[in-house]
Amino acid sequence: MRFGDIEVDFTQRTVTKSGAEVHLTVKEYALLRLLLQHRGKVVTHRQLLRDVWGPGHEEDTHYLRVHMANLRKKLESSASQPSFLRTESGIGYRFVEEG
Repeated sequence: MRFGDIEVDFTQRTVTKSGAEVHLTVKEYALLRLLLQHRGKVVTHRQLLRDVWGPGHEEDTHYLRVHMANLRKKLESSASQPSFLRTESGIGYRFVEEG
């Protein structure tokens, strides 16, 4: 899958930005994959935490904030004004493909 200058290869489990490989942690990759699978739709904090960290972590939103911030730093042109990984305040996150 391609968006902007990012390419995600789900088969190889690789992510590149402008042709250079981007190292993502296991959790960062899992978050990105989940958001891409639901592109255009809001994925709630609870769903992200349950699917990535497991059922006992549905209230641990600080984990999610830290990993999303790191993911944005690695992928977005401007982490403070993300083009693709959008925050839906109080609800969750959404992958938006600008076009």
